[in-house]
Amino acid sequence: MTNLQIDTSKLDEPILDDRYPVYADFMYVADDKVVLSDFHGITVREFKFRLGAKEIRRCDIYGRADQYFGRAA
Repeated sequence: MTNLQIDTSKLDEPILDDRYPVYADFMYVADDKVVLSDFHGITVREFKFRLGAKEIRRCDIYGRADQYFGRAA
């Protein structure tokens, strides 16, 4: 297993407002860790509470794949 570093400064991952809706089976970034949501119909505020996170960002899946695998398909 490699210790791959992702350059997050090149990703489109804005911090989500506490009122933003969270969807099940969507990927988010919680305190710099990529997580897959099991929750639907809650807000980012509730999501942070359930995860014990301080910050939730949108996950730039394609940007991360591009850095990990090279040019994303």
